[in-house]
Amino acid sequence: MTADCVGGVWNYSLDLAEALAHFGVQVVIATMGPRPSQSQREQAARISNLKLFVSDYKLEWMDSPWADVDAAGIWLLDLARDFLPDVVQLNGYTHAGLPWDAPVVVVAHSCLRSWWRAVKSGPIPPVFAEYTRRVSTAL
Repeated sequence: MTADCVGGVWNYSLDLAEALAHFGVQVVIATMGPRPSQSQREQAARISNLKLFVSDYKLEWMDSPWADVDAAGIWLLDLARDFLPDVVQLNGYTHAGLPWDAPVVVVAHSCLRSWWRAVKSGPIPPVFAEYTRRVSTAL
């Protein structure tokens, strides 16, 4: 499962991992974006069925993220080859189009385009064209 440590996705991911422990499910969480704080690492360490992998790769909604997003895709595929998950859960969009060897679940927590429409006025700027293209292709 992918996660970031910035907002609600972190709590969602830990809650899900903890709930799945009751069914004997092992969970790997791969974080991108800012690294988890010490408190967040301690939270994760208390969940017995959870293995946490941390990276510094930019998230798809950050400025100029695409080299990192591509590198993160390779990293995620390597993790999947190492752990052979029954299901891959992505809490972002752009990695959904990768050649996974397991079924993929994409959970939509937020979207840059819908956020723009709700918070800003006017059309979405051209700088977000690559985000739009990649999300559309992946889904």
